[in-house]
Amino acid sequence: MRIVWRYLALAWLKAFAGALFALTAIYLVVDYIDNARRYQGDDAVRWVLALYANKAVTVAYELLPGAMLLAAGIAVAGVRKRGEWSALRSLAIGPAHVLVPVAVAATLVAGITIAADGVTVGPASRRVDQIHLDKFNYGGSWASYFGEVRWFRGRRNIYHLRQGNAETGFQDVTLLTISEDFRLARRIDAKTMEPVGGQVWRLREGTVRTLSGSASQVVHFDQRELLLDEDPAAFRIIKGRPEQLSWRDLREQIELRRNVGLPTERWSMALHSKFAYPLAGVPGALVGCALTLRPGRRSFLTSALAEGFATVIAFWALLAVLKAAAMAGMIPPAAASWGPFALLGLGALVAARVGTR
Repeated sequence: MRIVWRYLALAWLKAFAGALFALTAIYLVVDYIDNARRYQGDDAVRWVLALYANKAVTVAYELLPGAMLLAAGIAVAGVRKRGEWSALRSLAIGPAHVLVPVAVAATLVAGITIAADGVTVGPASRRVDQIHLDKFNYGGSWASYFGEVRWFRGRRNIYHLRQGNAETGFQDVTLLTISEDFRLARRIDAKTMEPVGGQVWRLREGTVRTLSGSASQVVHFDQRELLLDEDPAAFRIIKGRPEQLSWRDLREQIELRRNVGLPTERWSMALHSKFAYPLAGVPGALVGCALTLRPGRRSFLTSALAEGFATVIAFWALLAVLKAAAMAGMIPPAAASWGPFALLGLGALVAARVGTR
């Protein structure tokens, strides 16, 4: 059985490499045709090549589960067309001996993808955004993820930090202190706010307005130190799309964003998707195998490709619907990320038990 398993695993790996290459190449060609008018200027050819080299990495990642599913159908269709499946059945070798090696190979590919994500996909995606913006003046949704995060909500204060960073300090800042009955109790405006140590901050050239009922008191100062509830680490918010961050950075950012009142849904979903998205290709590959092993089939490769593309489209549609539901707060981000994986797993079980009898 070891020889049979190795043969089937290699057949799937070859089909997977071919499917992933073909799908990625088609996507990149169509994308270039659609956006070629933007690629103008000096040394444009060099930067287009660099752009699409990095985009190939990100596109291959996005197409990974679909390629894994299609590869299973292609590999098993070849086994059936060559009569090898009939020979295996005559030796009392059942569908499980096809599903297991494919599942092992698919899990290996998914594991490598998860391990390499932080050093390949994330940097490549950031490089794509950088080339688009710097070389071709095309930002897209750049400002949504790379613009300044200026408003923060602390335990007792709301911070408007217009410029700067947590390490060197902020410029042109406003601190609003909210009372227990949710009224504005104090407003501090300062030219700079610098970390001193721990939760102590030094404010320079500012004004303190203390509000008490209808009366207010205004005090100007050149320099003042304040003990706040937040230390510099609380404002260490990383810019960029959450999908571009490593899982370690995502975990830290989710906690930091939650502490200062920033939304975390997309970051939580990105964290779960780091694992759920590549792993979804494993039950997807099993679905492709089970569908192609159905008895009485004809036109093995054509049917496998048609059913595979239909399943992939349904998978991506479900992913989009669940993502929108998670962003709207209707379902937890974890459910949106792992939902397609669970449904594909259920589909694999049903197909394996019913379709391969």
